[in-house]
Amino acid sequence: MKVTVRPELKILYPRAVFGSLKVYNRKNTRQDKGLEDRKRALEKQIRDTYPDPREDPVIQSYNDYYGKWEKTYPIEYQIKSLKGGRMFPRVSVHVDAMFMAELGNRILTSGHDQEAIKGDPVFDLADEGEPYTKLNGDEQSLKKNDVVLRDDEGVLASVLYGPARRTSIAPDTQNPLYFAWCPNGAEEEAVDKHLTDIVEHLETVFGDIDHDAQIHK
Repeated sequence: MKVTVRPELKILYPRAVFGSLKVYNRKNTRQDKGLEDRKRALEKQIRDTYPDPREDPVIQSYNDYYGKWEKTYPIEYQIKSLKGGRMFPRVSVHVDAMFMAELGNRILTSGHDQEAIKGDPVFDLADEGEPYTKLNGDEQSLKKNDVVLRDDEGVLASVLYGPARRTSIAPDTQNPLYFAWCPNGAEEEAVDKHLTDIVEHLETVFGDIDHDAQIHK
């Protein structure tokens, strides 16, 4: 599976950078005590040391993107919730490891099942009104020039509206695939660290894992 970035996207978003992380042969599970302990430590770190989202340059970079459609980066709300005392949700280890890294680094991330993807994924621009089915099962019409990810059967995710239901991580997923989305740019080292954080969270559960991380731009 080869991940590419369409040249037209780079014309509109010249600083855009993306990351991918493939994980192999680790069956999903509902929960893990070691991962729950890491959640509690990360919650404390966010509450004690992270800046207010309105002063966080990472979050504000995303808000510059979302603001074009009069929206706010959803991670801003999640950070505020954690600072207010809420805890990380418990979905499954493949999802939770991703969400922990997403909030820890404030880098937008989507999770997919490799087996559900058809062909080679490509980062692209959405057409106005282009439809896809969101994670919650609702049909969504996309906004023109939102950054999306496609495979041979259609849209896998969009920045504004999140991942598609068709390729989402399921309870029986064994080969998860994660994407980091930075349409307004980011240091490659930050994206690489973000992917490494997902790996380290998963290794708390599974021990050493076979994986492949790449940067795309």
